[in-house]
Amino acid sequence: MTKIFYTIMLIAVSTCGLYFAFYNIDFKILYDRLLNVDLIDFLLSIAILIIACIFRSKRLQYIVTPIDKNITLHHLFSSTMIGYFGNGILFFRLGEVLKAYSISQNNRISASESFGVIMLERMLDALTVLILLFISLIWLPTENSTINYWISTFTIITISFILSIIVLSNVSWEKFIMLLSFINERTRITLLGVIEKVFDGINTIKNTNHVKGILFSTILMWICYYFMTMWLLESCQIYLSPSGAFVMLVIGAIIIAVPALPGGLGTYEAGITYTMMLLYFLDKDEALTYAIVSHASNYISFLSLGSIYFIISGLRFSDLKTVSNSK
Repeated sequence: MTKIFYTIMLIAVSTCGLYFAFYNIDFKILYDRLLNVDLIDFLLSIAILIIACIFRSKRLQYIVTPIDKNITLHHLFSSTMIGYFGNGILFFRLGEVLKAYSISQNNRISASESFGVIMLERMLDALTVLILLFISLIWLPTENSTINYWISTFTIITISFILSIIVLSNVSWEKFIMLLSFINERTRITLLGVIEKVFDGINTIKNTNHVKGILFSTILMWICYYFMTMWLLESCQIYLSPSGAFVMLVIGAIIIAVPALPGGLGTYEAGITYTMMLLYFLDKDEALTYAIVSHASNYISFLSLGSIYFIISGLRFSDLKTVSNSK
């Protein structure tokens, strides 16, 4: 029942986003703008996005080293693409579960530990975006109530998420689980083992000798995202200042985290369109063109590469049930 309600809510949010994005749009002008997109800049943005994913996979390799030092960069890149592919077509961000299962395939790391590592990865991403957001405040009109609302909401959610993970990782789970007398002992022991492995994955950051590597690969990854944003803007004949491209990168990273249909359909188009109209006084059709093109660059890359790796890996969507039971 909860899943049905959540699904209806996601559909409603995405539908509202699509309505706002396409309301009062001259589709002939939009179509002409899409036809005039510079394919070279568009393809360059896709190429550097893939490079960013390689740096992301390298960072993941540094993170999992304390658990499994033999895991390969190519395997982690494959799992990353499979995760993005899953998030693009499945509800409830189940691509993350698919990614965890893919990472554990034929490796020492378990699916539960992989899931913990992915949670850690999301913490690092959220913290990085928060830092970039604070930097972008130099150029953002913080006197605008809508901008203020989004900044405050994202900051509160991010800090709460990070603090809750830190607190939960320090809970004595053995004592807590054993207090659940209404659950039989065998189930309690299994549940305790899964929870401990998840937090073993999260706590790899404490045991790694590659802090500099994690930091360096994170910086390189976001540099790639920045150039991707610049090329996407130029492909739409939108020429913002370097600071403007930086702001759009940060705003895009925040918007894509908003709960919506798979792939952020609707919320991304509405959020990017509104932001560009508000901050840079672009026409709505011009702003929407960039929203569609930038969304497509991610979607095309992740769906095409991710689907190939998904097929090659031998995974099935039914494996989601298996890994959910093992977590």
